[in-house]
Amino acid sequence: MALFSTKDTPQQPRSAEPQTAHSGTFFGPNVTIDGTVTGSEPILIEGTVRGKINLTGELRVGTKARIEATVHAKNVTVEGKLTGDVSADEKVELVASATVEGNIKAPKIIVAEGARFRGSVDMGSPKPNVSEIGRAARGERVERQVVAVASTKKETPENTSESR
Repeated sequence: MALFSTKDTPQQPRSAEPQTAHSGTFFGPNVTIDGTVTGSEPILIEGTVRGKINLTGELRVGTKARIEATVHAKNVTVEGKLTGDVSADEKVELVASATVEGNIKAPKIIVAEGARFRGSVDMGSPKPNVSEIGRAARGERVERQVVAVASTKKETPENTSESR
């Protein structure tokens, strides 16, 4: 193959999977991490993480991700499954495909219709208490405020417990 050629070089075939627009670190669906993830750049996780995630940047938990960890980041967006307490300096967002089992603490919390969430919500302070995060990471009991969210679904005989 000549370096300077007038002939067109064949294009490399592209992957069938669409590429995700993400600048930062990407943990693919076949990656499993047991331990602690720390850093300052944006991270997209599509794999499995067990342990602790502590970031000063953005965290996105992708649709294929399975997280079992205590999580803290500047902003957290959950699209997949996350089990553990989540805290953010600015915002936690659960999109429609998200499943979260754990407590959420952030000044701003967005839960899309269709997202599944079991836990408590604390929006009381702009930043999580560092000692509280440490106690939760050690498995100690941390008292939190419980907030209930009403459903916008109308009750019909099909979706009430009386009809089951």
